[in-house]
Amino acid sequence: MKKLLMFMLLLMSLAVSAETGDSLMTVDWNSIKAEVEANPQRVQNLVDEFINVDSDLTMTAKDRILAVYGRTYLNNGSDMSIEIDMMKVRRDGKFEEAATIADRVLAKNPLNTNALISKIYYFRKLSGSDPDKEWMTSDSLKVYSVRLSRILDTIFMTGDGSKEHPFSVTSVGDEYNFVNFFLGILKINGQMMIEKTDRLILGDTSEVYTSPDIYFDIKRVLELEAGLF
Repeated sequence: MKKLLMFMLLLMSLAVSAETGDSLMTVDWNSIKAEVEANPQRVQNLVDEFINVDSDLTMTAKDRILAVYGRTYLNNGSDMSIEIDMMKVRRDGKFEEAATIADRVLAKNPLNTNALISKIYYFRKLSGSDPDKEWMTSDSLKVYSVRLSRILDTIFMTGDGSKEHPFSVTSVGDEYNFVNFFLGILKINGQMMIEKTDRLILGDTSEVYTSPDIYFDIKRVLELEAGLF
């Protein structure tokens, strides 16, 4: 099931990337924080537009980045403790329970990639176990899959994976979900933190990414985790 999901999202993400281009848009965390503090409603409006999958996404790259990364300054990690509970039951194979908890996570942060994947896992499992319910799940799959694809594609705009130009993320889950479902690489051999970046050592490559390792800017992740613990 994971490979099927990876393939589906990979195709969707590549299609979006082809439309938006691949120029780097480095995340300026200080500017984003200042914009959120000055205009929180504008940022929330951008988030609402970003997650509306019933219309084509016409936002500029700058506004997409403000929505995805600025959202963390609106909720300040209030979803993180619930996410921990969700991931625990998901690892135990309790996908329906994980999907229920995911609703609570998404109520706090509609851009939480782990929660979106929990919903996708559940609906794919539901449609696979009972073909008669496939019509009931197709719309839900579209909502969560397109939203996830947009987030991962926005992450792709922010770097190239090198130490000099790491991809910016707002959670550790973003790192693994980006590698698995956007780059199409399932095997990760190791992880190490180097100052305010994470380096993942990859056990495979793909047509999208051929380097043996990948770097992520985790400045905001560290701030949010410090607030949690």
